[in-house]
Amino acid sequence: MAGSGEWCVMAGKPGEKNVAGFREMEASIRSGAIGRAAPILLYGEEIFQINHYEHLLIRLFSGVSSAPGAALGDGVPEAALALDLSIFRESETDDDQILASLDTFPMMAAHRVVVVKNHAGLSSEGAAKSTLPDALAQIPETSRLIFTAGNINRTRALYKAIAKFGAVYEFSRLSEFDLKAFAQKRFRQMGVGISPELLGAFCQQTGYLEKDSETDLFSVENEAKKVCAFALANGRTEITEADFLECMPDVLRTDVFAMLDAISSGRKGKAIELLESSLASGEPAFRLLSLITGHFEVMLGYKELRAQGRSLPEIVRILGERSDWRVKRLGGFAERFHEADLRRVLRQLYDTEKNIRSGDIPERLALTLIFAEI
Repeated sequence: MAGSGEWCVMAGKPGEKNVAGFREMEASIRSGAIGRAAPILLYGEEIFQINHYEHLLIRLFSGVSSAPGAALGDGVPEAALALDLSIFRESETDDDQILASLDTFPMMAAHRVVVVKNHAGLSSEGAAKSTLPDALAQIPETSRLIFTAGNINRTRALYKAIAKFGAVYEFSRLSEFDLKAFAQKRFRQMGVGISPELLGAFCQQTGYLEKDSETDLFSVENEAKKVCAFALANGRTEITEADFLECMPDVLRTDVFAMLDAISSGRKGKAIELLESSLASGEPAFRLLSLITGHFEVMLGYKELRAQGRSLPEIVRILGERSDWRVKRLGGFAERFHEADLRRVLRQLYDTEKNIRSGDIPERLALTLIFAEI
């Protein structure tokens, strides 16, 4: 194989100078540095972003315009891209075939593009040996190699070779700031405006920012599409609160905040009314109890850390939360309680969960009693 030319070295995590994220990816694309990085690894939790940049790089390296249906710079139609694209999936990662594809001269596109998905040599359980690491130093200038993966093992020889000779991009879950930017872009693409207040509420309501959330960016995008479609169908190009409440299927998070507001301000009757409404609508009691318990855990943590003089950003980081909005709002409720009261409530919540699981008390009655006692 021929010499590979220049390599792209990115800034990233301490001790991993080649590891970068989506911001560095965007900067590399704008500067053209990405075109000198071979090979490239895209990995992480956010499959949405990995897929997005995989498709973008395929078009970029092939010389295809970003406009759908556009022709290549030399007049070759976009449909010809498939002639110079090879994709190897997890069960098809034969190193000899990958290397043969890299050695194949492009027929019509600017470069031969080879995509390798979930190569066994990048995982902990993968094959012990791979012929690829030694070959990555000499990828032909006429080819571009892209690896994609979910979880990887950084101790594997293949990962080390990619980091040494190319560029590694990790796509982890988005922060609240980046999630808002992501959602805002989706609303804008669909020609619908949304206020900062409703945008923040939308991001919270998706559940993406909750600790250990399984909601991904595909779900966030789908929720944005539903809200936009509803607004447009009703002749509006600006999201209203009514659109938001009508379209978001999971209003329980909002109801729990309303319950906490009522409880913390001494309006137990209102809190029980909201509880009964949620249960009557079919919300599982255990899910409701879990959310309430989680909120009180954050409230106690906030109260303790504020007493130590910690700032809001420090509290968010220490509690392992993704959203300062949630911590700030729950912190407001926490200020209405003494620390000892928060500890007492948490003990009652833990006991209630245990009693429901053991069958000692019906779920509905148990929740109603604890609301009355808080």
